[in-house]
Amino acid sequence: MATPSVAPIDQTELLTVALLTLSPDVAVTEVRPHRICVKYLPGRQYLVTTPEQWGVLLAFREAHTAPQALCELISNRRSIPLRDYYELLVKAFAAGILQVPGQSVPPPVPPVEWRFKTRGKLVRHLALFTMAVASALIVLRPLPMPEHIGHLIAGWLLTCVAVSLGNLLAACALRGAGGEVHDPRLLWRTPLPRFTVDLEDKITLGREDEINVALSRLAPGFVITCLVSLYAPPLVLPLVCALLVQLCPLAKTPFAGLLSALYHDPRLATAYDLKFVQNQLLLVLLRAKLKFADRRFLVACANFTVVWLALMFLAGCALLQANAWELILSFRAAGGFQFTAFFLLVIMSGMVLAGAGLAGWILWCHFRGWLDPRLARRRLRQAAPPVDASTVLRCLAGTHLFRSLPPEDQQLLAAQVTAEGHEKGSIVVRQGAIGDRLYVLFAGAVEILREQAVGRPEVVAELLPGDVFGEIALLGDGVRTRSVRCTRPTVLLSLTREAFDGLVLSRLSREAVEASVQKIAFLHRIELSRHWSPPAMGAFARRSRFQTFTEGDLLVRQGDANQYFHLVHEGELAVEKTGREIARLGVGDFFGEISLLQNSVATAAVVACTPGRCLVMGKRDFLDFITRDFLIGLQFEQISSTRIGRPIFPLADAAFGDDRLG
Repeated sequence: MATPSVAPIDQTELLTVALLTLSPDVAVTEVRPHRICVKYLPGRQYLVTTPEQWGVLLAFREAHTAPQALCELISNRRSIPLRDYYELLVKAFAAGILQVPGQSVPPPVPPVEWRFKTRGKLVRHLALFTMAVASALIVLRPLPMPEHIGHLIAGWLLTCVAVSLGNLLAACALRGAGGEVHDPRLLWRTPLPRFTVDLEDKITLGREDEINVALSRLAPGFVITCLVSLYAPPLVLPLVCALLVQLCPLAKTPFAGLLSALYHDPRLATAYDLKFVQNQLLLVLLRAKLKFADRRFLVACANFTVVWLALMFLAGCALLQANAWELILSFRAAGGFQFTAFFLLVIMSGMVLAGAGLAGWILWCHFRGWLDPRLARRRLRQAAPPVDASTVLRCLAGTHLFRSLPPEDQQLLAAQVTAEGHEKGSIVVRQGAIGDRLYVLFAGAVEILREQAVGRPEVVAELLPGDVFGEIALLGDGVRTRSVRCTRPTVLLSLTREAFDGLVLSRLSREAVEASVQKIAFLHRIELSRHWSPPAMGAFARRSRFQTFTEGDLLVRQGDANQYFHLVHEGELAVEKTGREIARLGVGDFFGEISLLQNSVATAAVVACTPGRCLVMGKRDFLDFITRDFLIGLQFEQISSTRIGRPIFPLADAAFGDDRLG
């Protein structure tokens, strides 16, 4: 009986609900002081991580979902930046290091049985000695030219042998250092037929062993060049050309591998070839390139490139039997240096202009992203649809409160509402009055006012078409808690208490009405949550509760352990440090997320300046909420990092203990 196929898992499912487990078939090697290579043994897949990232993978020794593990990491002050966290999980799953029940893993790739081993230090000393001798012979003795075609063919054959021996010796050095050898084969369909072998497993070795493997590839070429220059000089030209190619630092050559081992740490899996969907944005890719650029390695490559170009120039002069210094003087007299400088200036100017154009395009995209929602809201406020049965039904079906009702109930509701026109400045609802109607804003705009004991009424919110108000009086004792004033000519749809009780409360609970009208509608209006998905808004509404405060109340005390996230729904709050006010918070502002993400005490006090209320969410609910949706988690990480002026993850004093490798 055939095993039923399982659909491949997508990133959203992988990072939200999939149960991830660290594979037992992994080998871990500390290849640098701050680099750890994790290898999935059956499939020969590699993942280079930091010790902190390896600590994240260790959190999956027992099966966890990505949100569960992230909650634990944040609570234990061990979280890494969230983009790196999600990128790491995606890469680890693709490599088979993290596994999901029922999902396929990379196919097994067994190594070959390579019995030959060499001592790395012996090969290193041999390579360095022959490189010095061969360089001296090439420089001190004139480079002879082949006398006939047979010399070129013989030199070409010796070059094939030298390159093949280099790969063979490198495989022996790799095996001697404990690495695995894969895919040995002969390449025939190439201008340089040779024996080759896959040396990728050198990434699991330390720096010294990587240097030995790179020098092993170079040593036979220099040995054979020394012998040929002494005993068969006409054959040496192809060998010298092959050495110059192998010494090029601009391609995947043995010398480039040597430079990488000397100056370059292995690239982190979270720093290149990004797979996490939110890391594939252009701006993020550019930041990653700049952040992880190894300047020391780039400078070394640039310096050795200059040296290699000089060697190529000298070799060309030797082949042409020309005086190098005379050529330089002739080039200078002909104005070549000025032309070269002008050419380089043009190239650099083009690069600067291209960079400026790219930066301008990125800024324009961000500006459009900021402008378009505001223009859409303005058009929505100015639009005045006709008040007929179809538009009324469409308006009711689009509100958060009535959206979940079946179509037949929405039609009954549309038949019960009454359209009311109001002029700009008119008061629809007055605070303290008895209320017996629910209102849906059909067209126009209104503002919610809090009547103060003295002075002018305070505006606490602005409503847009589709918003609902007046439900508090119908759910409570019938007294209006706020005033509502039209800010432009407005059309309202009103529903009597009897119709509300019969058509709404008979189908929706009071908690559902409160969450939909007061919480979700509020989340749609503020900048923080305007772009959240409907499930995310519903989850926030379910997990949060209202907390009222009066003037002078202390919501958070500086130095105390904070256990709540606060989102200001009404009123004004002051943020104080050591008794000095440093900021004011109004409707839509929030606080408490930094201490929750850092699992630390509050760094400032928050005092109520006016009466009002907040949406409050406990620590466990908050962490669970932001980890279940990676877009919201990334949003809060960016906001918190901006507020404190540095990345919030990882924490400076987070430690992984002695078990970071196992």
